Amino acid sequence: MGNIFKLFFSLTVLVVLTSCDVFLVQNDDGFQCETHLEKVYEKTPLNNFEQTKFKDLLENRFPKYKEMFEQAAEQTAIDSDLLAAISFQESQWDPRAKSNMGVRGMMMVTLETAAIVGVERRLNPEQNITGGAKYLAMLQDRNVYGKTTADQLSISLAKYNLGPTNIINIAKEIDKIPAEITWPDIENKLKNITGEDVNLVDFNGYSRGQQAIDYVYRIRSYYKLLAAHSCTHPKDQLTFF
Repeated sequence: MGNIFKLFFSLTVLVVLTSCDVFLVQNDDGFQCETHLEKVYEKTPLNNFEQTKFKDLLENRFPKYKEMFEQAAEQTAIDSDLLAAISFQESQWDPRAKSNMGVRGMMMVTLETAAIVGVERRLNPEQNITGGAKYLAMLQDRNVYGKTTADQLSISLAKYNLGPTNIINIAKEIDKIPAEITWPDIENKLKNITGEDVNLVDFNGYSRGQQAIDYVYRIRSYYKLLAAHSCTHPKDQLTFF
């Protein structure tokens, strides 16, 4: 199923996602780019500080790495805006970002993951972006959970954040066959786990399960903003929004 999902995701991106300069009034089919961008910002759950920070880094930091995300997208068939959204959530596009758990770089790649996907220098932004993209593609390809494309992608993102073993163990507690498990099923389980349950550390009462849930939804928000800046028609947004 993983290969079918990866092919479907690739075809979806290639067929329905189109881009135009965000400063144009409309694209070829008459879609109002700037109007849509304003509406996405109005509806986003991100607060004013988060929106301002995103806009600032999109203008002043992201352009330096945009081509790297596009190249990684070509190699993995994962939409470049999605990769950029993950990277913003992980590091705010800072190639020298480092967590207290030792993950580093643009896509916050662990040493173990770096070895798996062939990243020799985690602080090299191109290697880190490509490595993170390859790792997500691997998670997608091996994923057996999810009733819809939306479920599959959300579950893969949760695996990227919390680790595939933890999500697999959580899924085993759900009384459904893997292909029928939905993202809300996983989400409900995540709400009730702590860092101790998954051999990780909670932070000031903020459980790792809730962190994983928030991680998925924040990536959705950033993805929508990036797509809007790329002038993507709302009906062409992937269904996991």
